[in-house]
Amino acid sequence: MPAGDVPAAALVPLGADVSGSWATRTDAGESIVVAWSVPGPDPFRQDRGVAAWRRFEDGGAPWRPVWGEAFPARRDPVLGVSASIAEVTGDGSPDVVILAETGGSGGCGTSFVVDLASGQRVYRSRGCDRRVEPATEPVGLVVTEAVYAPGDPHCCPSSIRTTNLVYVDGRWRTVGLETIDT
Repeated sequence: MPAGDVPAAALVPLGADVSGSWATRTDAGESIVVAWSVPGPDPFRQDRGVAAWRRFEDGGAPWRPVWGEAFPARRDPVLGVSASIAEVTGDGSPDVVILAETGGSGGCGTSFVVDLASGQRVYRSRGCDRRVEPATEPVGLVVTEAVYAPGDPHCCPSSIRTTNLVYVDGRWRTVGLETIDT
């Protein structure tokens, strides 16, 4: 069954609710990324997770998970999971950029990049007061983050740093850095 016909609820653990779903076609075939949460009495402490599934044509189960990450509420509470599909590794095939939000006034969270064609996580970074987003020129990631000088209040960083990253030979490399005083 094609990605558009697969019910996302069939791709999450039993008892979990789908909180997001993204589909694309990679060099290795169709892929679906699905985020989930397990309902509970406290919306700020729910088990959550995200998984990437790929369609296989080899006679086995047609849809199989190729990558996943769980965020148990008791150990690693996450408030929500968002994702965007974009080509960021430079191989010409779509990847997924994921943010597992942990909250706080600085918009804290963990960012992941999963190469959907290989099913491998190729980037993981944690922090606050920053964004990790797909970049098109050059193809890669753009990381925008607050830079605080001693004495800066949380509302008002002294500058904003923008770093461009490209994925070359299995490693992320910096290709551009710009810091703008605020």
